[in-house]
Amino acid sequence: MKLGARSAPHGVIVGPDGAPWITDSGLNAIVRVDPDTRAVKVWPLPADAAGANLNTATFDRKGRIWFTGQSGWYGRLDPATGDMKAWRAPRGYGPYGIATTPAGDVWYASLAGNHIARIDVESGVATPVDPPTPGQGARRVWSDSKGRLWVSYWNTGQVGRYDPAAKAWREWKLPGDAPRAYSVWVDDRDAVWLTEWSSNAIVRFDPVAGRFESFPSDRPRANVRQMLGRAGEAWGAESGTDRLVVVPYGR
Repeated sequence: MKLGARSAPHGVIVGPDGAPWITDSGLNAIVRVDPDTRAVKVWPLPADAAGANLNTATFDRKGRIWFTGQSGWYGRLDPATGDMKAWRAPRGYGPYGIATTPAGDVWYASLAGNHIARIDVESGVATPVDPPTPGQGARRVWSDSKGRLWVSYWNTGQVGRYDPAAKAWREWKLPGDAPRAYSVWVDDRDAVWLTEWSSNAIVRFDPVAGRFESFPSDRPRANVRQMLGRAGEAWGAESGTDRLVVVPYGR
């Protein structure tokens, strides 16, 4: 399906309405595709946020979609009213992955900025939080059922966990000589799934046992950039092979 001239989709998620919602860096807009009629609706960013380099999106508990732009932006669209806002990130370039906790808090990870940040969903103010490992390259973020943030470290090949209630961090190194942790997703059992580019694999981490399990791709240079899933299934988008893969796990 064509989204429009100059379209360059980066991320896609399924919204609470069951429709695909897309961060489109080419259009510099948020795009919705109606799953029944295939109609495409486009919400451009404000003019002063041109070239935001849109990356990833998440919905808050009020049905508003939040998004990141690597050029140093994050923003919010209220689909019900069409109200679109964009803010400059407090530390500039780098906003990348973004996620919503069960309590409705929205956090993003800054790859170039080496931090995560909590967004006040009403005022739009973002407050950075630094992991203990400097220069780690926090790439993506996901929440577990308790509201703890799991962060994939691209530069150092670690996974970090931040507990906002305790303001405490823990970090674990992924297996291998030079791991590169790209994406992260937490399943319904609070197991943590990551993609590790050096070994060309999807990796499952059991936080209780402190154990990693690897599921290598059967094709070279799979390059899984985003993970999502549902009960019993972890899904990876292999950008290098143009396919989706699924790793079943025990229900």
